[in-house]
Amino acid sequence: MEQLNTVVAQLIRENRKLKRQVEKLTAKATSRASGTVDRSLRAIQKRAQKALAAAPVRRRRRAATKRTTRKKAAS
Repeated sequence: MEQLNTVVAQLIRENRKLKRQVEKLTAKATSRASGTVDRSLRAIQKRAQKALAAAPVRRRRRAATKRTTRKKAAS
């Protein structure tokens, strides 16, 4: 009977230890997921602010082309 009590006590201790480990891992996973969500939300917010700022769109400059001039007709 005494041996059974020691085994049960050991199982209870192990169960508590495992519960603590599960809680720690769950907290870590939650913080990692929330970090990813935060990063995504910041990226979306940044894009929205850029769109609302309506900054002028940068356009490429045209390369200077050689203009051909017409020769005046000889009169």
